[in-house]
Amino acid sequence: MRMREIGKRAAVGFLAGVIALGLFACSDGKTALPKGTAELGKIQAVTRESKSGTRASFDDLIGIVSEADGLTEADSTGKMLETVKGGKAAIGYLTQDALTDEVKALTVGGKKTDDSGYPLTRRLYLVYKGTPSDLEQEFLTFVTGKGQAIVEKSFEPVKEVASFLSMKPAGSLRITGSSSEAPVMEKLAASYMKENPNAKITVETSDSGSGIRDALEGRCDLGMSSRNPKSYEKDLLTFTPVAKDRIAVIVQKENPLSDISVDQLKDIYSGTAEKWSDLAGK
Repeated sequence: MRMREIGKRAAVGFLAGVIALGLFACSDGKTALPKGTAELGKIQAVTRESKSGTRASFDDLIGIVSEADGLTEADSTGKMLETVKGGKAAIGYLTQDALTDEVKALTVGGKKTDDSGYPLTRRLYLVYKGTPSDLEQEFLTFVTGKGQAIVEKSFEPVKEVASFLSMKPAGSLRITGSSSEAPVMEKLAASYMKENPNAKITVETSDSGSGIRDALEGRCDLGMSSRNPKSYEKDLLTFTPVAKDRIAVIVQKENPLSDISVDQLKDIYSGTAEKWSDLAGK
């Protein structure tokens, strides 16, 4: 009797887990979508602009080789939120730090963005060319040391928090690039300037491609990039990791879906799945 009761409890626990993911087994052994998902019709897949590091990282993480035609482009994190919030059949993605309660974040393969093993994880970098100046080097030391206490409020740190004593080098730094990285970099810059009042740091938001190009062409002192460097870029520039970020997958709050797999995301953004009903059985 005791073994039978344990078996019942295990079955109930398994069913609860399946329901929590919003997945239901059909008689043919395939997985059905939550009720109302198929009725959303054609998927509106929203992506970032071509130079976005978030787009490059997302495509790489889900294994996209060639994107589908007709994707909706959002040229900023704010535009991504606005587009998905206003589209009942929309799906998109953004940095975890930009999530709001105006949209729903899906679990990916059953993992929440702050779970260990979440599959859509990337690194954020500061990029520079040549030998850094005293001010540039000290700011990099601050960001990867004491500044990690600021980083961990928004992202996962890449190093342990360390003590810091500024030598107060004078000068100015211009930092440009990734819109995902810019908000935390503004906080880091403000904190560093309290340590070193002789420094003036400005942070300008564009995209990862522009940040890398600005660093390469000398239009900024440090570039911000939210994607991994390409092989030729590693030969020309130094990429210093400053944080680990999770890319959240978002839908409108009324969308009945709660979980999605990496393979389903690949199908959506490669054009294999054009309608929400195409995700059934995946």
